Order: sequence, then C-alpha cells, then structure tokens
Amino acid sequence: MCTAATARSREGRNRAVDQDRPGEQGSSINGSLNDNVLNSQAVQSSFNKYGTYLLSQAFSEGSPIHPSYPTGHGVVAGACITILKFFFEGNFVIPNPQVPTEEGLALVPYTGSDRNQITVNSELNKLAHNITFGHGIHAGIHWRSDSDVSMVLGEATAISFLQDQAQTFNEKFTVHFTKLDGTTATISNQ
Repeated sequence: MCTAATARSREGRNRAVDQDRPGEQGSSINGSLNDNVLNSQAVQSSFNKYGTYLLSQAFSEGSPIHPSYPTGHGVVAGACITILKFFFEGNFVIPNPQVPTEEGLALVPYTGSDRNQITVNSELNKLAHNITFGHGIHAGIHWRSDSDVSMVLGEATAISFLQDQAQTFNEKFTVHFTKLDGTTATISNQ
C-alpha cells in the first residue's frame, strides 16, 4: 500500500505545474509588514546568524527541487490511516487515555475536557496530520494546502486499493468507515 501511495505521490509531482514553495520567492516583497513581524526576535536572530531577514530553511541545501504538491509524507499518511480505519472500529472511544509526562519518562492520565470523546478515528486523523505537517510545513518545503490535499489523495488511493482487494475474497462483507472529510466510505464485495 505504501508503494502505491508513494507512486501516486510521484505521479502528482510529475504532472504538477511548477508551484513555488514557501521561501522560494523571498528575494522581493511588495507591500508593508506588520510591526509584530518587523520587531520579531526570530527575524532579528535570523539576520544576526545568516545576514538576511528571511527565515532560514530547515535543510541546509535549501528548498528541494521537486514540486511542492503532493507531499509524499501526506499521501502515505492518508493511505496508511485509511487502511487502519478499514480494520478498526473508528467510533470506539479510547478508555483511560494517557499522555507522557513533561520529561517523557512516564505516562499519566489525560485530564482534558474531551477525555471521554477521543476516538480511534480522531487519533488516526491527528496522526496523519502530524506526519505531513511535521515533515513538510515546519520544514518550510510544502504549503499547508499541499499537506491537506495530499492526505486526501492517499485516502483515495487506499480506498481504491481496498475496493480492488475486496473482490478477491470469497467471504462476503461490507465495511463502512469515516473519511477525512467526515463522509462515509463503503468497501464491499457483495
């Protein structure tokens, strides 16, 4: 499945129109900036370290040469959580959720107001989001919209894969699960 999702990501990149990524056209800015930006400690720190007011890239080689859309991490994350949603009851409320301590050495009960509403699907959706945003957005190599739509592309790839696979089983079944947009997907061989 990951191979199919990665291939779908590459197909999109090969068809993509050259879309600039964050920081790629930062040499000139027309307009005015808010005083909060102009007086930012981050901007001043970047200038002191790199000699430019443009914020640095996470990668020393700068912006990658591939198009910004789709994000490989987003496509694979969307595909993987969709496969998991097929096998697990997405509306199952996770009992007694836990979080790590500040030191990260132990787990303690989660006491947030939503502690009795945390479902398998909500956690899987957060996982996919964190994977694609943590890699692409925070590194400055993808736009937010690239990550959002790439998860949906991965989801569509996985649904297509599951529909194809369903036809190979002798046992009749129908599985429903909730997609990223809140609608229901149905996989069936009946």
